[in-house]
Amino acid sequence: MQRPTRGFLLRVDLAKPKRIPTLAQERALDQAMAARSTCPRCKHRYYFCLPLRTQSVCDPCDKGYEPSPETVMTSPATHRLAA
Repeated sequence: MQRPTRGFLLRVDLAKPKRIPTLAQERALDQAMAARSTCPRCKHRYYFCLPLRTQSVCDPCDKGYEPSPETVMTSPATHRLAA
């Protein structure tokens, strides 16, 4: 007896389209990401999340050097919301 080598978990005929978030939901997500990517000492907002639990500040503040311009968002930060 031969057993199947693949098992499909989703039925394509029952799939529904992805729900589009509202502007308020996207604004809340942007504020949450801003809290994770803004240094509390120098107030620079980065394009990545900072290690605030272990380091509590960004790497340039911790090590004492200027951040590179391509990692810091320009101010004022313009929103990039999809809606």
